[in-house]
Amino acid sequence: MVPAFILAALALLSACETKECHETKPKLAPNQPNGSSALASAMVAMDGQLQMVLEGVMADPEKEWGKYTLPSHNLFALEPTDGSMINGHYMIHAPLYHQAIQQFNQTPSKEHFNAVVSACADCHHGTCPGPLTRIEKRRPKVH
Repeated sequence: MVPAFILAALALLSACETKECHETKPKLAPNQPNGSSALASAMVAMDGQLQMVLEGVMADPEKEWGKYTLPSHNLFALEPTDGSMINGHYMIHAPLYHQAIQQFNQTPSKEHFNAVVSACADCHHGTCPGPLTRIEKRRPKVH
């Protein structure tokens, strides 16, 4: 008798014998003449929130990180620009973003803020690399 986990692994491997499963190169989202998707809009809002916190702390280095919190977005509930961008990489990294937000909100610090920025960058590396330069600009400058 074959254990169930081996059967599940074989089923998964045979399902991935298509070109789509082997295509791991991330792609840029297409331009949207009718506006952004819900997921893209949430990410623009997330970027704005990171920028606001960064500007606040950098403008007054004496200000404590603890005066800030970051809202968390349910990245699985939002419609993407292109459905193919919700791939295995995204499914692994989206919860890590949520964890980083929770960690920052529980114990706000430069290190935890950088963990949020890293979570964004890590996810975008395997899904939609277009915003990577912008994301890296959200890292606090070392004083």
